[in-house]
Amino acid sequence: MFKTILRLAAVCLSLLVATSASAGQATDIVKSKQEQLFKTVAEPKSDAQQSKLNQLFDEMIAYDQFAARSLGDKWGELRDADKKRFSDLLAELVRANYRKNIKKLADFNVTYVKEGADGAVTTVTTTAKHKTKTSEPEVEVEFRLENAGGKLKVVDIVTEKASMVKTFRSQFLKVMNKDGFDALLAKMQKKLDKLNKKNKG
Repeated sequence: MFKTILRLAAVCLSLLVATSASAGQATDIVKSKQEQLFKTVAEPKSDAQQSKLNQLFDEMIAYDQFAARSLGDKWGELRDADKKRFSDLLAELVRANYRKNIKKLADFNVTYVKEGADGAVTTVTTTAKHKTKTSEPEVEVEFRLENAGGKLKVVDIVTEKASMVKTFRSQFLKVMNKDGFDALLAKMQKKLDKLNKKNKG
């Protein structure tokens, strides 16, 4: 379960680092981060490099909003301390999986197609095409951004009409409803431990 949705997260989020064909405020924000990301990725691997990557990645993603939307109505039932536990763990999972898949960033040619606003949400539409596996179909990926703490940040990613937030919600609530919140955290921690072990190897 977690392996599938986290792989989706890594692939989708990796597409943030791409070339822009059309510009807008949200696209410009992403483009400025991409340049910093590529520069950091090219540095020798070290704790300092990983810290820089985490910082850049965190500046793109509104983890609190991701967390809240991923649990739907259940979010409001949690105590503040549990909300923080879940949000922090979700952020660590996304970061760890991103580090694991970062070498795949160069596998795709990505074009920013358009940018549009619908209320508080700004959507940046892109298409992604594998560089060498030309038989693979082009994939449409939408990045949905909202104001978070005075800055536009990603709050959802939609790949071929499949929302990442909705995918998280379906899987997380299935575990919560069956085994409870602590069981969900335990599964997430187990996955994080495996990812961290692989990243250190």
